[in-house]
Amino acid sequence: MEQLFKPKLYVNPMVDVAFKYLFGTEKNKHLLKGLLENVFKKEIEEITYDNTEQIGESVDARNAYFDVVCRSKSGEEFIVECQVRPQDFFAERALFYVSRVISSQAPKGPWDYGFKPVYFLGLVDFSLPEQMGHGGGYVHHYSLRNDLTGGVMTDVVKFVFMEVGPFDKTFDECESFEEKFLFYMKNLPIFADRPDTHQEDYFNELLQTAEFLAMDMETQAMYEKRLKEMRDIQNVENYFRRVTLAEGREKGLAEGREKGLAEGRAEGRAEGRAEGRAEGRAEGRAEGRAEGQTFKAKEIAGRLLAMGLTVKQVADATGLSPEEIRAMQ
Repeated sequence: MEQLFKPKLYVNPMVDVAFKYLFGTEKNKHLLKGLLENVFKKEIEEITYDNTEQIGESVDARNAYFDVVCRSKSGEEFIVECQVRPQDFFAERALFYVSRVISSQAPKGPWDYGFKPVYFLGLVDFSLPEQMGHGGGYVHHYSLRNDLTGGVMTDVVKFVFMEVGPFDKTFDECESFEEKFLFYMKNLPIFADRPDTHQEDYFNELLQTAEFLAMDMETQAMYEKRLKEMRDIQNVENYFRRVTLAEGREKGLAEGREKGLAEGRAEGRAEGRAEGRAEGRAEGRAEGRAEGQTFKAKEIAGRLLAMGLTVKQVADATGLSPEEIRAMQ
């Protein structure tokens, strides 16, 4: 995301205006055709662009808006989506788009449910969620298969997701067309000069087409306007993130203090009760010992008095006071 706002020699292909210019215009459709052929491993004779809006089947039905949608000469349909910001249910969104294209193939009247293949390619600027079960890497292929055997249920629906944002390989580390494509999609906006890694015709064409000055004036203006909008959105999000973080930290501190006080009071009460019980037991034992000693002393004093000793002699022998001894006479 940080390099989204640093256009230099080349445009950022993940900005929607640039993406549609590179892969959604008639003069550049050879770039889209080459991309689809390499990603889906199939030869495509010709492509034509379709309407990027699929109208719902009823007044209340939701329309579907695609970044790029095209059809091959043999009738296969391709949906290409570029998504910069993470969003929930992106996989389900892809499924919705594919189902909308499939339903649009249904003719009026009898139909045997046979339809032309529909392929979805999603380029995302973020990491896909782990629950999609992609198992690592940056290019992820999905199809309808048997859960136990892996056998193909049908090959007329396929999905490919490519992670642009997390891609961190150098060009020399790239092992496939897809990885080289990701390398350029990730690094085009930060190239200050033309890289010397474009030996292949496809990427040479991509570099030439992605130059900012290669776009017409109207597209340049649309691109810069879109960049400004995205900067503004990013700045607002950063502001609210800082404010929310500060408010959350202050709330957390207040809750922490309150919880700490409550726990401290509870611990203090518990410690006080424990100390009180301990002191009570100690005092009780001490009082018991004292009472026992007094009882024993009085028992001895009684015997001494019976022997005819004086009060003073008995007091000296037992430690009792003369008054206590006289009370026993």
